[in-house]
Amino acid sequence: MKYMGVRIEVTPDHSFCPGVDRAIRITKDALMEKGEPTYSVGPLIHNPEVVSRLEMLGLKSFDPAGDYPDLDGADVIIRSHGIDTETEAKLKLRGAVLLDATCPTVKRAQEAARELAESGCEVIVLGSESHPEVRSIVGRAGAPVTVIETSADARRWAQGEGRPPRRVGIVCQTTVPRELLDSVTSIIEASAGRVEVQDTICKAVSRRMEEAVELARGVDLMIVVGGRNSSNTAHLAEICREAGVRTHHVEDSSEIQAEWLNGVESVGVTGGASTPDWQIDETVARLEEIAGD
Repeated sequence: MKYMGVRIEVTPDHSFCPGVDRAIRITKDALMEKGEPTYSVGPLIHNPEVVSRLEMLGLKSFDPAGDYPDLDGADVIIRSHGIDTETEAKLKLRGAVLLDATCPTVKRAQEAARELAESGCEVIVLGSESHPEVRSIVGRAGAPVTVIETSADARRWAQGEGRPPRRVGIVCQTTVPRELLDSVTSIIEASAGRVEVQDTICKAVSRRMEEAVELARGVDLMIVVGGRNSSNTAHLAEICREAGVRTHHVEDSSEIQAEWLNGVESVGVTGGASTPDWQIDETVARLEEIAGD
């Protein structure tokens, strides 16, 4: 669309990914059917505004590493990132009624890590060690695993003292870039006897990244919408900057500043996997308002 001389384009994939959409539907159904108390193990998704709206409907979250509320008979949503087996066992002991909203792609990564470990592989999980999804994958492998976040980490692992050739299995956080998986795999293959890679990258997230880069190369400014605690949204902003375009990551449209559009003829808009349609619509409306003024 073009508004007052400023062209605004939105990527085709810009709102909830299928896994997040599923988690939201499971949660809303639980709230409508049972109401309070309904809990989630940590924030349901990495989008503060969406989480806040769900809280207004009655959803309460708690930190699985902290104190637990009274869960006897209460619906407890396993968030889209999944949980480890130890936390699941604790919830069941407290009488929680578990509703599994784990993203199916994340669940596949969990199962892949377990299968690799059971087959005798030394398992490497590629991703951020502090991310709840990675913690859930590690916590369901059933054996010790190594978490690697960068190619530099992979090189340090490969150069470790006394590492004979071995069988290594690689599984990855669903939102890591494919280039990173390829790089890490190449480094590990150079030092290990045999490497088995389970490609658990989410196709929807990969497609979103490709669309964002393609759009970024044809506009003067990119706006990436989504939670700052969302790793895939932060990476979208990063790859747009790497494409050579000025990029701003905002959580909501109120953060957009009028001076950002000075001298700008075209703006691209995209959102992370946990960004709802209405946040994209608000962002476009705010850009139109600034352009009009």
